[in-house]
Amino acid sequence: MSRSGIVEPAGGPLSGSVRAPGDKSISHRAVMLSSVSHGESVIEGFLQAEDTLSTVGVFRALGVPIEVEGSRVVVQGDGPGALRAAAEALDCGNSGTTMRLVTGLLAGVPGFGGATLIGDASLSRRPMGRIAEPLNDFGARVLTDAGRPPIKVEAGDFKGGAYRSPVASAQVKSALLLAGLMAGVEVEIVETSASRDHTESLLRAMGVPVASSAHYGAEVAGEARVSLPAWGGRLEGRVIEVPGDISSAAFLMVAAAIVPGSAVEVRGCGVAWTRAGVLGALERAGVRVERRGARVSSGGEPTADLRIAHGALRGFEIEPHQVPSLIDEIPVLAVLAGRARGRSVFRGVGELRVKESDRLALTAGLLEACGCAVETGQDWLAIQGRGEEAFERFEFDAAHDHRMAAAATVAALVAEGPCRVDGLESLSISYPEFFNDLKSLQREEGE
Repeated sequence: MSRSGIVEPAGGPLSGSVRAPGDKSISHRAVMLSSVSHGESVIEGFLQAEDTLSTVGVFRALGVPIEVEGSRVVVQGDGPGALRAAAEALDCGNSGTTMRLVTGLLAGVPGFGGATLIGDASLSRRPMGRIAEPLNDFGARVLTDAGRPPIKVEAGDFKGGAYRSPVASAQVKSALLLAGLMAGVEVEIVETSASRDHTESLLRAMGVPVASSAHYGAEVAGEARVSLPAWGGRLEGRVIEVPGDISSAAFLMVAAAIVPGSAVEVRGCGVAWTRAGVLGALERAGVRVERRGARVSSGGEPTADLRIAHGALRGFEIEPHQVPSLIDEIPVLAVLAGRARGRSVFRGVGELRVKESDRLALTAGLLEACGCAVETGQDWLAIQGRGEEAFERFEFDAAHDHRMAAAATVAALVAEGPCRVDGLESLSISYPEFFNDLKSLQREEGE
């Protein structure tokens, strides 16, 4: 197994324990909120990867002193008023989270001098009108290139208000919450279903009274409501613990579920219900999921150690209201479906078409290359699983999409021979240690 593009079958069960890499979504938010806090903040468990370092670079360019020492980050904040207009464009790299959330935050800072946000070729194709339009409706001045990057944020007067979002998007919701927080005005967002709530959890942990219908809920269908009052307080520096990223851990969990004889533990995963829909999907597929050592991090996030073992898999279904809690895991869950007996159906997954790539088309292509019968529509995917039959050898171009590269690597573990996966270098975007962690689980079996 190597980064050169050739991935070998597992050759035996996976076993052992690894610590999940720091959560990418929470690492972004911890840097952002620490940068507009007063005093020193220490972020523990930070994911040092290309996307999160883009956020660090943006706030350094805005004048915030930030030191990164592995998974420990020290931020010297001086409040939002200390953010300075950047002389050059703020480079968000491949990170949609950086671009969308920073846009919202800067749009709400009273008297901010302005900034232009740019990204790489992939990010420059992603839709930004979904944040620009509601921000502008509430008095901000956010300019895009026909709804795409670059984004220009000019001095405006964000007044807040109520917004009904046509999509369940944590990035849209968070952009509006951060704008309202900076402007000190009330904001309410209603979503078609609950999206991940890391922004709300961290704000509550920092003393901001955010109300959310999803906060103490269980998986439910229907609208979700989040409200931020016109809060007059200020954020203070603190220690913020980042739990493990369940989106990254999902690749190791599915690998354990499909490689015969495997049993793997991933320690320290964030398991907030608005994010951990992958666990329910695994269970519906017949996988036994054990949670151990449950606790709540200093950033307000439920955390646990997760143990996954191989077993007989059956077809399963994903419904539209479940999609926001597992949107990033759908490619690897499709690999799981390919190893199940029976038909699996993913509904309401059209959002995959506007990720770093058209993930819906690439996921279908990957499973077809594995030898599975696949059907697709504009926003649905159906896969007829092969059961315990090995996947066919395949060649696959991940189109520099980190989630697709990892999903293809997992699929190759149960192929009948070595497979070629192009684009493995993209794993540095979110999970630089993926191959090392996977190798450690293979090596431990033979020790």
